[in-house]
Amino acid sequence: MLIAPPRFRTRTGHPESMCSSSPVQRLWQWRARLGAMVGTTSMILAATTGGLFQMLEAAMLDRYIQHRPLEAPDPRLVLITIDDDDIGAAGEWPLSDQRLAMLLEQVRSQQPRVLGLHLYRDVPIPPGSDRLSEVLATTPNLIGMEKYIGQSVPPPPILQQLNQVGLADMVVDPDGVIRRGLVSVRGNDGRIRNSFAAALALMYLQAEQVPIEPQGSGSSRVQLGKTLIESLRQNDGGYAHIDDGGYQVILNYRGTQENFETISMSDVLAGEVPDDLFRDRIAMIGLVTPTFKEHYNTPYSNRVRDRYTQMSSLLIHANLTSQLVSAALDGRKMIRFPSPALEWLWVLSWAGAGTLISWYWWQTSQFRNHKSPAWGLLMVYLGGLCLIPLVIGYLAFLSGCWVPVISPISAGLMSSFVVSLHKVHRLQKLATCDGLTQLANRRYFDLYLERLWWLSLRRQQPISLILCDVDYFKPYNDTYGHRQGDDCLQQIARALTRSVRSGDVVARYGGEEFAIILPDTSLKDAMTVAQRMNNTVRHLRLSHETSVVAPYVTLSCGVANLIPQLENSSYELIEGADYALYEAKEKGRNTCVLRQLPGQASSEY
Repeated sequence: MLIAPPRFRTRTGHPESMCSSSPVQRLWQWRARLGAMVGTTSMILAATTGGLFQMLEAAMLDRYIQHRPLEAPDPRLVLITIDDDDIGAAGEWPLSDQRLAMLLEQVRSQQPRVLGLHLYRDVPIPPGSDRLSEVLATTPNLIGMEKYIGQSVPPPPILQQLNQVGLADMVVDPDGVIRRGLVSVRGNDGRIRNSFAAALALMYLQAEQVPIEPQGSGSSRVQLGKTLIESLRQNDGGYAHIDDGGYQVILNYRGTQENFETISMSDVLAGEVPDDLFRDRIAMIGLVTPTFKEHYNTPYSNRVRDRYTQMSSLLIHANLTSQLVSAALDGRKMIRFPSPALEWLWVLSWAGAGTLISWYWWQTSQFRNHKSPAWGLLMVYLGGLCLIPLVIGYLAFLSGCWVPVISPISAGLMSSFVVSLHKVHRLQKLATCDGLTQLANRRYFDLYLERLWWLSLRRQQPISLILCDVDYFKPYNDTYGHRQGDDCLQQIARALTRSVRSGDVVARYGGEEFAIILPDTSLKDAMTVAQRMNNTVRHLRLSHETSVVAPYVTLSCGVANLIPQLENSSYELIEGADYALYEAKEKGRNTCVLRQLPGQASSEY
């Protein structure tokens, strides 16, 4: 297909400034760079708001959690785990009320500060139901579990009456990974219901007399001991339009099961428990076997043979419990987020960095020799552009802040690409632009005419060509000087662009000679354009004292027209227009002569 001609002119006749380096142009170039920064930032923020980068940002959060330094086990928690071996040793599942009562009595005997029963127990399982009911009713520091959201599972009735129940519900991200922890929800009855982990943590902190102070009426910010906790909103961090119902926080995982002190149910029932193992601690009883559907994908999950290693819900609640208690007592950091304004500024700054990197590389690479590794240097720059946000994001995470990194990297790369695209387009224009007149140069003229020739050959459409020459231009230069001569050529170029149609291409053919290509133009229309050009230049009334034909600058025009055939070429069209121009000069100049090809005599107008 025919390539569209570059914008060497406009309908108003004012050429685009592409080849000069005036202050106005330099200002425009900076405006273009600022436009690239702001435009790129706007697109990236729109994509972020639309959730395009949500899972990529979440995956980066997973990497930060996996690769941060390991923390010591929480000394305040101990887990009583039930795995397949324990179930096999017991010879029953679910555990009978008698066995569960014995387990609770064994743990309770060491006086834990809080005891969590991370098992659903909504119906009696004889034998021993009376004994279990007595244990539940006489253990004021025991927290049971219920599922509240979706398909509900009631808690033990006695614990529900005593208001010693927490919610077992999990908040799952769209990719099936648990990154958020549910602290509480407001029930249909308007009452606040704490999650299982939060209920354990708050009971433990109550014994420490840790104050819980809401920051203002209806505020989502709560001062919990040494730490200010803020509820997650739907667009915080790398999230976009998530379900932020209830009071949620980002889970600041302490680790996997190896980061918690554990003991098996079989050892507890056998009395093989170190003295004071549970004393004044949070003891949590629950399943850790993957046999039952109580396991979830977490940031620690790894893909092995098309399967993911998962974490039990007991461990997930243990992590959230540890997070809340450690934050209140030790000041362990909760994961915060930058404000929307800071996030926008963060993305804008990297869009600016990408713009400056690309601009600097283009400014310096054009002065390098062809053997220098200019492209390799650009790759180094862009590699740094990608790496630095990742390092900053990781250091910010270690300080307790989740900073999005995919969106600023995307902004930097996109702005760099936009600037490079603009620069390539500009260089392409410079390669096809005449520096003095801002018209198409001879190179573009040859390329455009050749492509138009083959297109017109297929469609059997006529092509017209006008060659113009400024009459007696050498004496003009000798009389007025070359600077005035350049100004004369510029004014003539603008006059020509005003005289042609929107689809025509005006080029500087060489020296004081101009060429106009007229696609799909009849003989009559081509001659009309040529005469209009001649008249427009005369009306400029550019003084020319040494001209023989007129006191003002004039043109001589040669017009050629043909329908391309396989047996001829574009060179014949140029030769015909040149022959017509020669005839115009022979006939006294300041006139237009037409030559139709092939085989038709020239005519004077």
